[in-house]
Amino acid sequence: MERNHRLLSRGGAVAHQNDNRPISTSGRELRLRGDCVGIAAHEKSALEAMAGDNFHRKLKFGPFELSSGERVLQRDGVMLPLGSRALDILIYLAERPGEVVTKKELIDHVWPDVVVEEGSLRVHIAAIRKALGDGKFGNRYITNIQGRGYSFVGSVAGHVDRSTNIPDSRYESSLPARPRRMVGRDLILSDVLESLRKQRFVTLLGPGGIGKTTIAVAAGHALAAEFGGAVYFVDLGSLADPHLVVRAIGTSVGLAPTSNETSQELVDLIRTRKLLIILDNCEHVIQAAAPIAEQLFQEAEQVHLLATSREMLKVEGEHCCRVDPLEFPPTEAEQTADVVARYPAVQLFVERVAARGGNFVLTDREAPLVADMCRKLDGLPLAIELAAGPVAALGMRGTLADLASRLEWLKRGHRTAIPRHQTLRATLDWSYDLLSGMERIVLRRIARFVGQFSLEGARRVAADPGSDHGAIFDAIAGLIEKSLIATRLDQGEPQYRLLETTRAYALEKLEEHGELDPISARHAEYVIQQLDSQKEIRSALPSAERVAAYSWQLSNVRSALEWSFGSHGNDEIAIRLAAASTQLFLELSLLSECRIWAERAIVRLGDQRTDSRRDLEISTSLSFALMHAKGSSELIHKTFARALDAADMQGDAAYELRLLSGLFTYYRWNIDINAALDIASRSKEVALKTRDHDDMALAESLLGAAHHLAGNHLVAFKHFEAGLSHSALGSRFRLGQHLFYHNSLLLVGMARCLLYRGLVDQSLDHAKRAIEEAEKSGHTATLCQSLSLVLPVYLTMADIRRSDQYITRLTELSSASSLKPYGAAATGLRGQWLILQNNLREGIPMLKRALEELHAQRHEMLSMDFVCDLAAGLIEVGEHQEALTMVMNAIDAQHHGGKFLYMPALFRMRGLVLASRSAKDYFEAEESLLTSIDWARRQSASLFELSAATDLAELLLKQHRASEARDRLGAAFDRMPAGMVSPVHERARKTLDRLQPDIEPIG
Repeated sequence: MERNHRLLSRGGAVAHQNDNRPISTSGRELRLRGDCVGIAAHEKSALEAMAGDNFHRKLKFGPFELSSGERVLQRDGVMLPLGSRALDILIYLAERPGEVVTKKELIDHVWPDVVVEEGSLRVHIAAIRKALGDGKFGNRYITNIQGRGYSFVGSVAGHVDRSTNIPDSRYESSLPARPRRMVGRDLILSDVLESLRKQRFVTLLGPGGIGKTTIAVAAGHALAAEFGGAVYFVDLGSLADPHLVVRAIGTSVGLAPTSNETSQELVDLIRTRKLLIILDNCEHVIQAAAPIAEQLFQEAEQVHLLATSREMLKVEGEHCCRVDPLEFPPTEAEQTADVVARYPAVQLFVERVAARGGNFVLTDREAPLVADMCRKLDGLPLAIELAAGPVAALGMRGTLADLASRLEWLKRGHRTAIPRHQTLRATLDWSYDLLSGMERIVLRRIARFVGQFSLEGARRVAADPGSDHGAIFDAIAGLIEKSLIATRLDQGEPQYRLLETTRAYALEKLEEHGELDPISARHAEYVIQQLDSQKEIRSALPSAERVAAYSWQLSNVRSALEWSFGSHGNDEIAIRLAAASTQLFLELSLLSECRIWAERAIVRLGDQRTDSRRDLEISTSLSFALMHAKGSSELIHKTFARALDAADMQGDAAYELRLLSGLFTYYRWNIDINAALDIASRSKEVALKTRDHDDMALAESLLGAAHHLAGNHLVAFKHFEAGLSHSALGSRFRLGQHLFYHNSLLLVGMARCLLYRGLVDQSLDHAKRAIEEAEKSGHTATLCQSLSLVLPVYLTMADIRRSDQYITRLTELSSASSLKPYGAAATGLRGQWLILQNNLREGIPMLKRALEELHAQRHEMLSMDFVCDLAAGLIEVGEHQEALTMVMNAIDAQHHGGKFLYMPALFRMRGLVLASRSAKDYFEAEESLLTSIDWARRQSASLFELSAATDLAELLLKQHRASEARDRLGAAFDRMPAGMVSPVHERARKTLDRLQPDIEPIG
């Protein structure tokens, strides 16, 4: 603490070295980057003006007012003394009310170029709380979120949008494109924003085509900065099945619920996150969407909801904003161009016609016709846009006359509560009748696409065999001109999309013409072709680009799967589509979805394996999905066996190797190391046949892992090194074949071997590299496994801060992707982290829960680490018998499965339990510790030998056998690599110093 104080004080009065933020703005002096710059009063005003509104933000909470520009805290108008660092912290927290800000984030913000311990942060937090009277009379402003950071929990008024001077293009990726320009919607947009901030739950209510989605998207962009970019758009209009609403919401917010129907899981996953969720087109799934929205409002207090619907959801918390038609000129108004142009409906109409005609200008001659057109269309934005298209061809009078014959249809639909889209049927019928024969065919056939599609996709689905492709392209161009197809550029390539109302209308036409099933089959065939043809190309893309390329296809893949497996589907297409798509779901970590479609495909396959290749692909994907989502079970073993049979029938060595790696993981998780070693050896034989460096890297990784678990650290390390050499000669990344990124897992294995051998500095270096490599993979399961297996390195080194960060990340990743085994591992690692800090009250229950979950999943990853730390905790609370029974059971299980890795730790813990229970047990405790030392020596596990030797020395010292204790501990210390520093080394040094007080201290 004293060292940090000196470091912070270095440089005299200027504490914020290399910091762009103003340090002091009092008087006529401004300190920037440690330089004193004198400026005149008018220059200072100019500088403040350049800084924008953010310079003078004033936040009010309780009796306090905080000015971030003037850097002043006042209570009832009286300035309160608060240091510069404390003000920095308070401003940063108060500008983010309700958000959890990590300690690292606060330290990095306030001390960006200085190494500071958490103690300094706690001191300033305490000063802030004292100044605010935090906790007195029930007032609470800043709370500590255990294991995460701090949060400002006071009610803040005058909170200004932090995006004032920040371009918001960074938020657009989670929303449809910002509307180019909204006409006549400023007032309702303002109301929606205010209502969302105050009420949290708003429904935009109105008929189809009124512009609800446009307003919702604009609101999302306007609020993106306030939600830190966490604004998620859920297109419920693409769902044919109401039971998929929960999954659609989960997928949109980056989660993967395991159930289609259980909303409680979704609520639990996002309960603590500050989000804005936009539920678009609720009406056709309202029975499912309404209760989910209500539950989110009631149980997730930081979640804000913006729904669009034709009818009210009629649930608690809903605040409705009715979207009225655009205002149009009444009949009694003056019908001049200047007058009618003031009405939003006319403005929209003129804009759209001008965009199509290029030189349209509203004159007094045309003004009455335009006003009449807008009145007849009731100011409906979509109807106006559709009506603008034919004006160039038919003229204003011809267009108006054609629409008049359908006016009664339009009015009847607008006034009565009939099914969705009936209010626009006249306009859509009218537009459809004006299309050419080919345009009509293309429109109804491309309606099978959900969301975006390409020009080539439209041709493949809409064109009949032998038809003129040029005619298809001309029809697409015509539909675009008539505003029936929306276009956008996606990475320079044009993408097309039907408005949802247009798509629903066109699907009706498709069904009327008896084409729904044949065109759905074409659509599914096209999706299969896209997935198959682009597999190799996309596997070479960087992870972010690969995920983005797959993600936009998801809606069409799901739609094709639903039809293929539906009552009018096709078994052959369904099986081919499942084979092509399940790997996509794996890459996107949508394991539950992968499992659902793979299981349905296998049912369709039955025992008749007419195409073993597809059976192989489906069974392989199902095996991995089950294993990583559910843990380990006999079902998974049978699934792998089925897939291996298919690989054998195909003679496919690459698939065989991939499946062997999965089966290896199954045996490893079930503590059957002998079987795992057999599988690893078989993998090496297969890899030698393929002569592929990536295959060899995988095989060496499996052999290294098997020997590591058997306690053969020196042999294991050689296999890991060999694997890394092969990996360097192979492709950069082949996740599609092996699911896991072997570079990361090779480095994980090396880090663990080095830790056991006591080479802690090298172990830390390899652990860091392993996480970096896992992050490059862009694959959640790879990163989760890497984090879970290298975290023991950081816990052994008592690196509290980094361990906390990685455990939090593992928890969030496993939860978002429904990776249950890694979620259980994260719980156990958090328990270890708490025990390390002597928090037994919270640590012991977490370790017990983790062990129960892992046992239920038949997944033994890290279980023995948890057993040892749980036993240590139970010793401290006097539960010696429970600890002893648990350790003895673990020793038996490890011995039976050949997993000798944990024998040194388990026998050491047995000795500690006995030694702490009674002096009568000292002899047996000594035998256990000697056994631990013997196991550690046989494994070259020097760090564990030193730990057990230190325990033995302390036990011998209790029995007044100091000379013997000194000899045993000294021998273990001498076998350690020189120059290493760790908590284990430090404890051993201190014990040796106690044993030889008259000699100069060790180290």
